Amino acid sequence: MNMKSAENCPPVDYRMLSKVIVGSVGMNESAAEELALRMLNYFGYEEEVIDNMLDQEDRRLFYFLQDLKLLKTHWEEAVLPSGRTWRIFYWKLNADHICREVRKLEENVDEIVSLYETLPENAWSRERPEVAAE
Repeated sequence: MNMKSAENCPPVDYRMLSKVIVGSVGMNESAAEELALRMLNYFGYEEEVIDNMLDQEDRRLFYFLQDLKLLKTHWEEAVLPSGRTWRIFYWKLNADHICREVRKLEENVDEIVSLYETLPENAWSRERPEVAAE
């Protein structure tokens, strides 16, 4: 799949996509990985997917992912022999946005790790701290 972005982003894979889904929706990692794999199975090695490949449930999923800016759509028109116009809709991974979000999440992880390093040792104890009697 040639999903490189203008930002010199690596190709989008299920790990990247699932990280962004977890970060965007708060879904657990296992469910996010399943969702990412399900979505990427439609794309295979192609850059876009024609909408009529999707069943109704997956189309709803794609619209949800479009709301998260993980997918983009575009369409083209074809004129049928009858003179009627036919629209063909396509879905495309928003690789630039996915890459930016992965980078943000990685930066946030570094900040969180730094925060945890500043906590005192007794913060990690499971024992209930004693309350000072007044």
